[in-house]
Amino acid sequence: MKRTDAGFTLVELMVVVLIIGILVAVAIPVFNAAKARAERATCFQNERTIEGAAGSWEGVHPNGSRADLAGLVNSTNPIVVDNFLSRPPVCPAAINPQVNGMYTLDATGGVNSCTWGSPVHGHF
Repeated sequence: MKRTDAGFTLVELMVVVLIIGILVAVAIPVFNAAKARAERATCFQNERTIEGAAGSWEGVHPNGSRADLAGLVNSTNPIVVDNFLSRPPVCPAAINPQVNGMYTLDATGGVNSCTWGSPVHGHF
């Protein structure tokens, strides 16, 4: 009887699994970094949107001031109530957006980062 070598040896299979493991180990940090950059960019864009809406609100309400808008930018904030924002923006990196993903406006007119703010997220 003649023996045919069909298939892979255990060593060959282990080498393939090792190569795939190395590729995955390299890809995961790259993916996480790209995700963090995207979240940071989205958050900064949300802040610019809020600043624009607050400026528009001030233009329509000449007797109003940014102090009237101070606080959380949620569904009760005047810029949302008066439809300068269709809905309050939520931080893309917030674990629970309804609890800790809202942005705030301060009385001097600046938009503060979302209340979640982490160093990895790049807010502070």
